[in-house]
Amino acid sequence: MSKSQKSNFYPFYDPYSESGALGYGRKSCISLGFGVGYGLLQYYSLPDKMVFLSENCWILALIISTSSFALYVATDVFRNNLNAMRQIEGDYASSLKVVDEWMSDKWLLLAGFAFGAANTTVGHLLGVPSAFFESTSSLIMVYFGFFLGGFASGMGLLAITAVIALYLKFAPSLQYTLNPNDPDGNGGIKKLGDSLWFFGGLIGVVGLLVSIHMFGVSWTFMHKQYVQFVFLFWVSLPYILAVSIVLIPGLAVRRQVSYFKFYKSEQLKKEKIELYSSYKQFESKEDEEIISEKKELGEKLEQIQNELDTLKKMRNSHIDGKSSD
Repeated sequence: MSKSQKSNFYPFYDPYSESGALGYGRKSCISLGFGVGYGLLQYYSLPDKMVFLSENCWILALIISTSSFALYVATDVFRNNLNAMRQIEGDYASSLKVVDEWMSDKWLLLAGFAFGAANTTVGHLLGVPSAFFESTSSLIMVYFGFFLGGFASGMGLLAITAVIALYLKFAPSLQYTLNPNDPDGNGGIKKLGDSLWFFGGLIGVVGLLVSIHMFGVSWTFMHKQYVQFVFLFWVSLPYILAVSIVLIPGLAVRRQVSYFKFYKSEQLKKEKIELYSSYKQFESKEDEEIISEKKELGEKLEQIQNELDTLKKMRNSHIDGKSSD
């Protein structure tokens, strides 16, 4: 893999080859393959086939496919974000360092295995329904399903952490690059904020499927208090992550944009006072040259006021409406 390809972030599950990157047709087939493959193995391992529906095994298969496909989609959006950030940051992009340190194949695989094991452990703690103990193969497959569901989510969890770290490192550079006149109303960084809402939405969709699955399974040990705590934490975790990936970067960006707006406003107000003082000196004079200078000063005052109005309307971040400061 060339340096430019590495910089654009092509992990092992979404590689870049001589023929180019994976298309969405292949990505869809791979994602469906994992879910459908697990679903078929689980279905045929069950002595009582109705358990596949009654214990939400089909939802677990859907979670596996959805998590895998969401990871592909999020990776593409993340690549676009990296390109946009590098254009803003220039040659010394902190985003490159974050990707190299946090998003290597080694760490992605480790995160996948770790979260897969954690998800399997949680399933065991909650108590696998007795219906799966009727055959060894069905029991093995349900644990394998827990692991697969956690594996893709684990890589996604690492990506969420990396995105938050990336925005925290990136935010300070915004003071030098924002453009209040950009038509996006967010200083030229609206698409970066929109991508965070998109990430949050993807996590929320997976979280909804996880909730449906977990509330639909007849967990054996739900009568125990600590198991109820584990259950509630595991159900709420995707929603906590969805809020975090929107809110934490949003607060960091808002802080830097607020600094920028305050500093820029003070500069413009100072310039406006100086121009207005010059304008007042000519207020009662009618000489042609003075009239021309008054007109020029008036235009400059109007321009500054327009800039102040534009700055005032600019959003502080993707989590804010238009500013009223």
